[in-house]
Formats: sequence, C-alpha cells, structure tokens
Amino acid sequence: MAYKPISHTSEVGFEVSSMDLEKLFVESARALFREMLGSLYGIKIQGEKKIYLEGEDIEDLLHKWLSQLLYEFETSKMVFRQFDVKIEFEDDKFKLHAKLGGEPFDLSKHSIKKALKAVTRHKLHVERERGIWRASVIIDV
Repeated sequence: MAYKPISHTSEVGFEVSSMDLEKLFVESARALFREMLGSLYGIKIQGEKKIYLEGEDIEDLLHKWLSQLLYEFETSKMVFRQFDVKIEFEDDKFKLHAKLGGEPFDLSKHSIKKALKAVTRHKLHVERERGIWRASVIIDV
C-alpha cells in the first residue's frame, strides 16, 4: 500500500494504491485523516461507528465514503484511525459496510493541519492495472 500527497492549487489531494480494493478504501480513509490532522499517531480506539453506503460505480462509492468520513468528523467531532471495510457488488450497485474506530476530537491532543471542506469529483479516479488498485482524490480546503 502506498500513499502520496498531490499538490494542487487551493485544494489538497492524494493518491493511494493497494493490491486489494477494500484496503484501497482503508488507505484512502487514512490519507484523508492524515491530510486533515497531519498524523494518525495517538488516536485511541474509544468508540465505534458503523457505516453503510451504496454507489453506482466504484468511484461514486469512494466519493461517498470519503464524504461520509468528513461528515462524521464535522457532526460527531470524531477522529478515526481504524477502518474495517467490506465491499460487495449486488443488485447492480457497489455496497460498502464499514466499522470505524476512533475517539472524540480534542484540541489539547489533536490539531487541524488543514481544514477540509469537501471531497470533489474533480479528478477523482479509481483504476485497476496489473493487479494494483489506484485512486486519486482532490479535496477542497
């Protein structure tokens, strides 16, 4: 698995890769929180959250996944570092079941490196080439 930040004017982005689609979604989630917090170090597993999403295609599902993680941070003020993701294709849709582990955001312990506003569809791309899954994501700041 690999993670690489992408430089982009007035936005941030990242590329991730993995041999496994579910791990690609896990690494994308970790990359999102790394971009926001700078590091996942020190986040304890004090609570869990379950998420269920559907997408028309794998890029739609990734967009919804990362958008949901930002929504969870904004509404519940939770930061996550543990992601258990299951993806299946059923009834012509991609379906994601996830369990997140993390803790409440605490300014005395965590810091915001970048205030992320929204996951964009601009240049969002998922592909599989030679057995490796790759994703590129751009986020408004």
